Amino acid sequence: MFSAVIIEDEVPASERLKVLLKDCDITVLASFRTAAPALTWFETHQADIVFVDIGLPEITGLQFAERLPHICQFMPTIIFTTAYEEHALKAFDLAATDYLLKPIKLSRLKDALSRVATTRQGKSSPQFESFSIIGHNRIVQIPWQQTAFLMADQKVVWLHAYDKQVYELPKTLVYWEKVLGDKALRIHRNALVMRHALAGLVRLDEDTEEDDNKARWGARIVDYDDILPVSRRQLSALRKELG
Repeated sequence: MFSAVIIEDEVPASERLKVLLKDCDITVLASFRTAAPALTWFETHQADIVFVDIGLPEITGLQFAERLPHICQFMPTIIFTTAYEEHALKAFDLAATDYLLKPIKLSRLKDALSRVATTRQGKSSPQFESFSIIGHNRIVQIPWQQTAFLMADQKVVWLHAYDKQVYELPKTLVYWEKVLGDKALRIHRNALVMRHALAGLVRLDEDTEEDDNKARWGARIVDYDDILPVSRRQLSALRKELG
């Protein structure tokens, strides 16, 4: 599934697009009403698609598309949205994949997403190299190889690194599961563990006479004393991973 960012100054139009994208199984990572904060976001984040309204205040959608390649490491696919057709030629000059007229129809959006899939076919996804931790007016890069697991606590995701520091991450655990790909394995609805950090399975209720498939299990983490609970839903995948 693709991820997307929306830049739209009209709230009803933005909310409608979010609903349509949800119907298409597209994850919306962020939405902005102006282009400036979106450009800042793309300095440290990435997305597959950006839907940008051409008629934005201050920095127009066309100006945003001109500036984006200079500030982001991995270029998203650009799809313009607008109520006016006269900007179409200029939009395609800026390498836009499609151009949607508002109000956007679901059928037309699906056509655009199909075009995105075609243009991206055969292109490998950018390799994730490090987590960007923002704090005290600077950004710290933590290589994924130096991390052990991610835990979600209500609406916050915490990154546990091998320096025993814990860092707060933006976005959801589902987002990070997609970004990390095969580098991490879901062991519970609130936990992702780096494959290199998995040390084994531990039965948590050894004194019971229950069947192994009904017992509670936990995952041992390399260099950590804590045992992380494993859900029954993820148990078979984890057993397969550990051989």
